[in-house]
Amino acid sequence: MRKKHRLLHLIVGCLFIIIMLLFRTYYRPWIYTNHLFDFYLADIYTNLFGECVVFFILVSLFSPNEMYKPIKLLLYSSCGLIIYELLGLIVEGGLCDYKDIIATFVGALLSYVINRIIIQY
Repeated sequence: MRKKHRLLHLIVGCLFIIIMLLFRTYYRPWIYTNHLFDFYLADIYTNLFGECVVFFILVSLFSPNEMYKPIKLLLYSSCGLIIYELLGLIVEGGLCDYKDIIATFVGALLSYVINRIIIQY
């Protein structure tokens, strides 16, 4: 992977970290305080944007020699986050939110689209 692409992946990963911090600091408390329905975005943003953070940081760190292809890393990170959610069934006494699993899939699709845009750039 070219150095420019690795740098863009790192920048996008950092931007998603900033988005997550903004959601945690401002958006989620505002939604809960005003009792608004936002299609569960305040509840699932960690899985939605967390998938993007994990993928873009992993690609920027582990793709310099093309040892790992971005799609493989996307599948690995998605499976890891889904397994983490499913472990909630065992560890937390049966707590597993299907909305978080769906958000992980949507985050993977978002990551894939952004990755294709970066590679074409």
